[in-house]
Amino acid sequence: MTHDYRLIVFDMDGTLTHDAMDFEALRVALGLAERRPILEWIAGLPESERDYATKILEQHERRAAELCHVRVGVVDMLGELASRGVYTALLTRNSRSSVRSIIGRHRLSFEVLVSRDEPPFKPHPGSLQRILHHYGVSPRETLMVGDNIFDLQVAQAVQVASVLLVDGALPRPSFASRADFCIRDIADILKLLDEPERFRNECNIWADDGHGQNCVEKG
Repeated sequence: MTHDYRLIVFDMDGTLTHDAMDFEALRVALGLAERRPILEWIAGLPESERDYATKILEQHERRAAELCHVRVGVVDMLGELASRGVYTALLTRNSRSSVRSIIGRHRLSFEVLVSRDEPPFKPHPGSLQRILHHYGVSPRETLMVGDNIFDLQVAQAVQVASVLLVDGALPRPSFASRADFCIRDIADILKLLDEPERFRNECNIWADDGHGQNCVEKG
């Protein structure tokens, strides 16, 4: 093995799965016209309004959990990581119940799952630090893999190397150059472990061109 990474922490929506959440419909249902992070917006509401907004969010999450599909190659990739002795974990801003629904339906298995039900939620560094503490792994031995700015932020806060997954069907995110590594396919994680510099160079190519997707699109 030609790398020092012992733990890979994955985001869920848009990373291991194709994101099925309709965020525009969710914002309409919440009455949120601004493009702000949804969880932070809900947390700032008065308690009575917060409870109602959380119920709406959970309804949309349940629907998305029933519709989402795992990316091609995820099952084989996780199996190969296990055979190499690399730990894996999930770190998501989704509810624990919706994530359990997804991983149960697709027969995925993770020893550690940290959701927003175990505050503080991502991108607060405590969410990722909890996972490292569980495995007794240092930041330099860890990768954080995701598709959103929150994934890069939490990685940077804990001094963990970040891997940004950019779906080939989507425009380049404006924040792509902030990632340590960039991949186009989730299965590329295995190649990255063996040839990290190849994927570090991808980020240098994807400089901010001003045409990236909105970095607060997801909740």
